[in-house]
Amino acid sequence: MDFVDLLPPAGEDNPAGITSEVYVAPLLWFLAAGLKSVKTTTEPGDSVTIDGTHEFKAGLGFVECYATQDSSEPKITTIGEIDGYGGQVEFEFFHPGVKKEAAEFARWIRNTPCVVITRTQDGKLLQWGTKGLGMSIPSDFSLAKLSGGRRGYTFKVTGYQAGLLYYEGDITLKRDAVVAP
Repeated sequence: MDFVDLLPPAGEDNPAGITSEVYVAPLLWFLAAGLKSVKTTTEPGDSVTIDGTHEFKAGLGFVECYATQDSSEPKITTIGEIDGYGGQVEFEFFHPGVKKEAAEFARWIRNTPCVVITRTQDGKLLQWGTKGLGMSIPSDFSLAKLSGGRRGYTFKVTGYQAGLLYYEGDITLKRDAVVAP
């Protein structure tokens, strides 16, 4: 690994947060070699960039979850000992409403290791979770009070990952996937 200069922003936008699109796929939905790893080439940034587009079993792909704007702050916190640092991923996103589909998703996703992809405001796709280190997504639900509050699900993405991962592949959606005959 050759370190390169980290220069200050030079008139560039640096908007915080993610968009309202959160993409989730259980690890079991990927083909055996379909969950791509980081690039093995040595250009700057390659060691944190996923190598290609993920491939899914027939009829499967990412499911898109709407997240209320400004309800999420993805972060990786450094954990571990001085000679063995790693990272812990933590973030929440809020999905409003009391739809049956959301209740089923919340029930079944909570015990399913997943890969999650989010989009930054400036369009970068970030991946949370890898083969063998899927993200957990438990949730809380609230009907809120008559006088106000948020009615819906707060999904809590948690897991372990050494650092930030960039995804430059296509996002294959389950709703668009071809089902084998």
